Amino acid sequence: MLHQLLLNMLIVITPVMLYHLFWIDRLQHVNVRTNQIIVTVICTVASLVSMMHPFELSPGYLFDFRLIPLALCFFYAGPLPALGAAAIIMAYHWKSGRYGLHTLPISLGFNLILLWYCKRRIADAARLLSTATAAGLGFVLSLITAFVALFSLWQEHIPVTGYFFLFFASFSLIHSFTAVLVVYIIRQIKRNIELRKQVQHNDKMNMLSELAASFAHEIRNPMTVARGFVQMMRQNDLAEDKRQIYSQMVLEEVDKAQAIINDYLSFAKPQLEEIELVDAKPLILQAVQTLQSYADLRGVSVETQLQDKLMISANPDKFSQCIMHLCKNGIEAMPGGGKLQIVGVLQNQTVCIDIIDQGIGMTQDEVGRLGTPFYSTRGKGTGLGMMVTYRAIQNIHGRIDVTSEVGKGTCFSILIPSLHSSTYH
Repeated sequence: MLHQLLLNMLIVITPVMLYHLFWIDRLQHVNVRTNQIIVTVICTVASLVSMMHPFELSPGYLFDFRLIPLALCFFYAGPLPALGAAAIIMAYHWKSGRYGLHTLPISLGFNLILLWYCKRRIADAARLLSTATAAGLGFVLSLITAFVALFSLWQEHIPVTGYFFLFFASFSLIHSFTAVLVVYIIRQIKRNIELRKQVQHNDKMNMLSELAASFAHEIRNPMTVARGFVQMMRQNDLAEDKRQIYSQMVLEEVDKAQAIINDYLSFAKPQLEEIELVDAKPLILQAVQTLQSYADLRGVSVETQLQDKLMISANPDKFSQCIMHLCKNGIEAMPGGGKLQIVGVLQNQTVCIDIIDQGIGMTQDEVGRLGTPFYSTRGKGTGLGMMVTYRAIQNIHGRIDVTSEVGKGTCFSILIPSLHSSTYH
């Protein structure tokens, strides 16, 4: 008997665990009606499986934990779904030919009335159902089962022995414990979900505040410089040549501010881009040519080894910006000068572009944080340039692998699926 009692406990608990394991994170994407149907089906199946593994008081008198899933269905799905589950239980009971076909409707009726009364007394039963209430309900439901069984034995003139009371004492104890355990599991899982949502909300708010502070700091610098030059231009005795110089400086600072805003917008709300079949080689050479004067100023020589026909599907402007950003990072990683190598080859239908510097390198922790908000190995900036680069490469189904060693340099490897004009759509 104890074996069957524990088996019924497992039958009741397992669907609850599986529901919260596989479905709870999807609840925000389904309506209330769909969720009620899912809960009703799970509770009904649990009741039927429990009825398939009963424990016997005497020949023909079989008992199980069907009422616990029925109660869960009543509280978490509603009275009407619970009535449907009760009808299915009665149909299975009738088909299996068990005893008590005339007493089962009375027993289920008393149970449903008790559940309805408890739900009326609790404002939000699905949320506020406590373990104490579950213990009381489990005990009372088991007592109703015991009284119905006692009435059936009396009606059939079967003597009641001490085994009857021992049987239902064990039944009531484990029945109540199972109800408490199920409700405790549900409450604990819901509490964990609420804590996780709260942590996620706090993380979003912290990131938003940091983003706003960083954005204000980045914009303030060029705006302050531009405001200073505008004030100087208001002087009446200012020479015309200086006025032209100051005007050019104001435009440059405004362009810097606009570039910062564009980077933030690209990260926060990436726009749909025009993707086309392009050859990566001329785009890389164009980016290198743009940075040539900057590299010369810092004593860095740039070498390229690029195969022909490195065909990829990408937005040309975005791809060029990614190459420029990674090359610029490589140049800045060599404050004492050095060599920047750019190697592009086609391997296994994948375009592999390696950007290799001889700079200061990074630790594994620094490599792991690349592309995350507000992180920059240069000690300044917001790190949004690297985030935009990572996102742009991901949008064309590529990835960036980083290999680095402190004091020896870093290699950024861009891997993008290769396409040919015959397969491009």
